[in-house]
Amino acid sequence: MRRERDVLVFAGPSLPVDAAQRWPEARFAPPAQAGDVLARLGDPPAAIVLIDGCFDSCASVWHKELLLLAAAGARLWGAASMGALRAAELAGLGMTGVGSIFHAYRSGLLTGDDEVALLHAPGDLGWRALTIAMVEVRAALWLGCRRGIWRAEQARAIRREVHDIHFADRDRQAIAHLFSGRPEIRQPLLALLDDPAAAVKRRDAVRCLDLALAGAVTVAMPSPRDPPVPLTCFVRDLAARVGVTLPADRTPSPPTP
Repeated sequence: MRRERDVLVFAGPSLPVDAAQRWPEARFAPPAQAGDVLARLGDPPAAIVLIDGCFDSCASVWHKELLLLAAAGARLWGAASMGALRAAELAGLGMTGVGSIFHAYRSGLLTGDDEVALLHAPGDLGWRALTIAMVEVRAALWLGCRRGIWRAEQARAIRREVHDIHFADRDRQAIAHLFSGRPEIRQPLLALLDDPAAAVKRRDAVRCLDLALAGAVTVAMPSPRDPPVPLTCFVRDLAARVGVTLPADRTPSPPTP
């Protein structure tokens, strides 16, 4: 029998290192990659919270596997990183997005996946972030404008320069080197990046997990009238690889001539 408070969380660098102690009622899994969500189809949890996910070095979590879990009765939540991206893409299809990053993607203010991308240490080293996500550079620049350090047009120019650094290289050293001859930018920017108010990914992730555990929002679950999730050959192959049985394929057959 499904436990109403069975919450499975896919997370890594976006949550505090003491997440398991802070939320003992949740089950934690590493950042999701393709197949990790679908593998839960045989025994779906009451809720899945997608925060962090892998990409680039592996296939990222698929939309269809999330939809299949929603159709199986799991409530889907997303925020902060890969979760914000998938929640923006699946809003209205059974996934609830939380936080400023989700809303920025949903509204079109943010469009690039690289806004939330970063490199991080493995789990046995606490998933520590090794580079800086662009959304947190934006947050630091916004703080600088609020505090009168830069004008808006200056902040936009700084953002364009920092954005030109590849996400895998965008660390404090790279940013310090970029502005090495401009201490009026380098010093306040590095200080603002350390300000807790710039940690927007963590803030969104914490808020999402708190809401999911509290059950504060009732997600509209797919009804029998909703179109079924197409079970393509790719979905079938992924299911075979993770060892789960897919539901009966109700995808309408094309009309015969």
